[in-house]
Order: sequence, then C-alpha cells, then structure tokens
Amino acid sequence: MKVKTYLPIFSGFYNTQWEFQYESIEEFIKEERENKGLFSEIDFNDVEIDNETYENDIVKSFCEKLPNLMSDYINSIEFEKIISPKEYNFENDSANVIIDVNIDKIKDFIYNNKDKFSEFLKKRYTSCDGFIPWYSNNFETWENDTKNFTDFSINGHYLGSILDFIAHMLGIDNYSIFENVYENLDYLNYVENLNEVINKSDNSLYEFFTKNKYTKETSLYYATTYENGNINQLCLNEKTLSIIKEYEENLKTMEVL
Repeated sequence: MKVKTYLPIFSGFYNTQWEFQYESIEEFIKEERENKGLFSEIDFNDVEIDNETYENDIVKSFCEKLPNLMSDYINSIEFEKIISPKEYNFENDSANVIIDVNIDKIKDFIYNNKDKFSEFLKKRYTSCDGFIPWYSNNFETWENDTKNFTDFSINGHYLGSILDFIAHMLGIDNYSIFENVYENLDYLNYVENLNEVINKSDNSLYEFFTKNKYTKETSLYYATTYENGNINQLCLNEKTLSIIKEYEENLKTMEVL
C-alpha cells in the first residue's frame, strides 16, 4: 500500500545535524588557501552555497536509507518536496513523501505494543501551554480512523506518526541514520564558487611571494623593502625579480580596469 505522508523521524534542517556545515567548508578553504600560499583574509559571506540542492539530496538519501533500516515495515519511500515554515519558532522543516508500506506488519506491531503506543500518543498529542494538537491522543480514535490500522486514506499523518513510533521502538533516530545518509554526499559539491574563493588573492606583493612558495618571513621582508623604496639595494635572483615584475604588471592592469 502506498500512502502520502511526511518523512518519519526526519528532524528538519534548522539547528539540527542535517544543517549545512559551514564551519567544515571554512576550514577546508583556509587549509587549501594556505597550501597555495594565500594568507589574506577573505569574507566567507562571499561563499555561495546551493542550499536547495543540498537539502533535496539529504532528504532523497534519507528516503533511500530509511527503508533499509525498517525493511519489515517500509518497502520504499518516494520523495516529493521539502516543506519549510515561514518561521522556525515552533516547527522545523519536513518532507512530503509517498511510502509503500507493509500494512499487516505495521498493524501487528501496533497491537503488540498497544500500551507503549498509547503512551506515545499521550506524549505527542496532549495539549499544553503554547501547543494545541491537530490530532487525538486517544488510541481508540486512531484505531477507528484507520480501520484498525489498515487504512490511512483519511489522513496520511497517521502513518507518518506510527512509523515514528515504530522507529523509536527499534532505536532508529536521526543520529543512527546520519552516517548512512551522508555516505555518498560531500559538502564541497554544494559550494558553487569554491575554486574562486580558494584562489582569491589580495594582489599584494607579499601574497605574490607566498603563493610562489616563499616563506612568510621572506615574503614580508621583500614586500616591506619594496614598499619602503629600498628593493634596488638588494641583490635579487631572477625568480624574485620576475615576481616583482609580475606584481608591477598586475598593478598596471588593475589601474586600467
């Protein structure tokens, strides 16, 4: 049976382990820049992330991996779209999906764990300050609405919540599925201007030297001596002279632009 519902156990992106890890990208960029001899500060706000593709890929991978962990109850999950709230004060992102399930095993699981499921409903759907549930917290109501847990056509939410419960009982959560979901994903693939940011230079003479593998100390010495107008007093090799010439030509080009 296929049912439209929400993606079970998925906690959304905002302030969760599924949120894009900007810190990892920043560390990678810094390391790559240093390997290239680029030490000038860059504005990480200039890093362009394709968040939409990243989030879709996470949820698609989630849909692929979860059935493997719940194979007795879920045959497959088809991704439809991500739903994001206007504000994250009271809710997080969710995903609309179509789940092909084993109804008989789901039904048996619920009746075999009736007391636990009743507790689950009370905890999740009992009103309190700031929270008014859309669904009943009564086992019998859920039983009647789903025709003894065999028909979820009245509202797909019932199935999503029941699968949440089963996953909880099986010890499956966002942390246990994390590595499986990220198995074939790489944050770097979602940085649209990665090479541009890594290779960005401040065009200083200091950085012209460092990116040519001169030490920081030597680069600073030559750059300072040049700025003070005393570079001609030094005996320089051809490589150093060519770097200075390249720097001066770059200055002229920038002035024209």
